[in-house]
Amino acid sequence: MLGQFLDRRWPLKNTTEILLLEHFTHNLSKFFDFCDQTRHFEIDVPRRARSCQSLLDAIFAVSSRHLCMIKKDFDPYVADFFYQRCLQNLIPDLDKEGSNCNDNLLAATVILRLLEELNVSLAGSDQCHHSLGTQAFLRSQEAQVPSTGLHQAAAWAGIRQEIYASLTMHRRPAIKATSSMIKSLSSSDDCAWANRAIDHCSKVLEFCFGESGDGGLCHDALLRNNMEWGTQRPESYDPLCFLIPEDSTSCPFWDVRLHADWHVMGWQYISLARLILIIHDPNIPQAGIDRQSSWMRVNDQARYALKLLCSIAVSNPTTPAAIVVACMGIKIGGNLVEGREEQRAVLEVLTQTEEGHGWPTRTLRSNLKEVWTARASSKDR
Repeated sequence: MLGQFLDRRWPLKNTTEILLLEHFTHNLSKFFDFCDQTRHFEIDVPRRARSCQSLLDAIFAVSSRHLCMIKKDFDPYVADFFYQRCLQNLIPDLDKEGSNCNDNLLAATVILRLLEELNVSLAGSDQCHHSLGTQAFLRSQEAQVPSTGLHQAAAWAGIRQEIYASLTMHRRPAIKATSSMIKSLSSSDDCAWANRAIDHCSKVLEFCFGESGDGGLCHDALLRNNMEWGTQRPESYDPLCFLIPEDSTSCPFWDVRLHADWHVMGWQYISLARLILIIHDPNIPQAGIDRQSSWMRVNDQARYALKLLCSIAVSNPTTPAAIVVACMGIKIGGNLVEGREEQRAVLEVLTQTEEGHGWPTRTLRSNLKEVWTARASSKDR
């Protein structure tokens, strides 16, 4: 009697497709949903994928690629197969009308952009093909209101992906949060505070890699905004603990635990923005007797910000996106790390990011070792 009810099921052809869908739902969705209490990519996206082949193939493609990175025995050609099939379906889907279809395609585009991130080292060259697709979607639909919850979630995912691309390519972000996205952020919503930190980080990168005639004034205003986020944050963003280990040689990072994913990521993006502002400070004297002391102060502040990024990532392993943001900080400030134990710990963060989460960091690790070795050699002379 009950068996007849099981005749209706998902259109999954084999155990591989089941594995890939489950892997996305239980693992990769965490890289999209960390600022979304409704968990659209964990819950809504798989449901929509049941009736949208291009979205389903995007899920299969990124899951295949991720499993290939973290499980060396997974067939790499599986990802290529689903990726190519996804693109074949996306082209005719783009001609269809309707907000539901647009939301599905926007979600598929940001999912494919994650696949691109997994393919390129932080220290490598990123073509950002699907970032261009995200930009086109957000620009074409900027005036459309009201947006669905999935559209908002995918749009914020696109902003975060642009931050990653901006740091990787050393260019200004190609897209930014729209006015409607900013207006929708409630002061009483914890996730909104994380998105404010993300928007702030995007503006900081716009300042660093864009063209600004009033660099000093703009920098000071952004630094004030960064400080205001920290002083005005809700109590829910207070760390559960901030512990300094007694033996800093074996464990150089602090124990900084936070309650929920959005608390972790809000702190990560505001700390990343602070690190960038410290390093890209136009007010630092370029010559004269104050230059040396100014740079020593800047280096100390940058090392503190980077240590906080790594500490939060290591202390909150159930929020895997935190370690990716920490690696972004290591890319721009890792050369400043001093002491063999702290350098070893930073390399361990990069190694864990690649082996445990699939983000390639080998080139960045190699570059850092060369910089640290050269600096140590110059001191010995």
